[in-house]
Amino acid sequence: MSVLRGIRSWFAVAALLILPSTVLAEVSVQVDSHGNFKRYFYLTGGRGRSSFVWRQVRPNLSPELVLNPLGDTYGDGPPVIRTSPVTGYPWAVWPKNFGNIQQLAYSTWDGKRWTDPILVNPGMPLVYSDQTPDLVFDNLGKPFLVWARAEQTAKIYFTTLIKGQWSPGFVLSDPTVDSRAPSITLNGKAAVVTFQTPGGSVTKVYESAILFNSAASLMDNPIPPLDAPPPTAPGGGGGPGLPNRI
Repeated sequence: MSVLRGIRSWFAVAALLILPSTVLAEVSVQVDSHGNFKRYFYLTGGRGRSSFVWRQVRPNLSPELVLNPLGDTYGDGPPVIRTSPVTGYPWAVWPKNFGNIQQLAYSTWDGKRWTDPILVNPGMPLVYSDQTPDLVFDNLGKPFLVWARAEQTAKIYFTTLIKGQWSPGFVLSDPTVDSRAPSITLNGKAAVVTFQTPGGSVTKVYESAILFNSAASLMDNPIPPLDAPPPTAPGGGGGPGLPNRI
């Protein structure tokens, strides 16, 4: 029985390493005897209401190998983890808790340790929580990040990293329709964003270059303002600055 339990545990860990996941978990890495990165671990603990986020699952780990060595002290939300195609190292994005309001933070494995967490949108008022992030990379390693902001009418936002800074987030969903739980994939030159609304699942497809350039244009001139998104593009489309949906 113990052998079978061990086999089931091994397959559970293997599945977590292979499949994209947003489960509640310890986030850590394994290195070889020379300190070189081998893989990351995303290990669950508990089930249902007893499941926990960030608490260390494996014993006797060096603190620099664990993304959050303080555990679940602050009540942060579950992360999304993706591997950069350029470095081969993992990136983690998660809702970081500030007095019951969550803002997205990210960290990357730099080859020796996890970098200090940095807010994706620093300076945002602590009014609405950012939730359920999803992340994907293009072949050049550019990150495409989407998430839901739990405003009075929840909206789906997008950002990317430009010259070491995340661009101001802008709305992809119809601002008049409650929209949550986004996912994003890249299919050739297309960025496919899917999210949930009261009417069911919605999928929108954009040229990834249009998304990136729209984000870049906001770096020097952040219009529209983040608290007042403009109407969606003609045809019930994608949101500000994105008339060229494909």
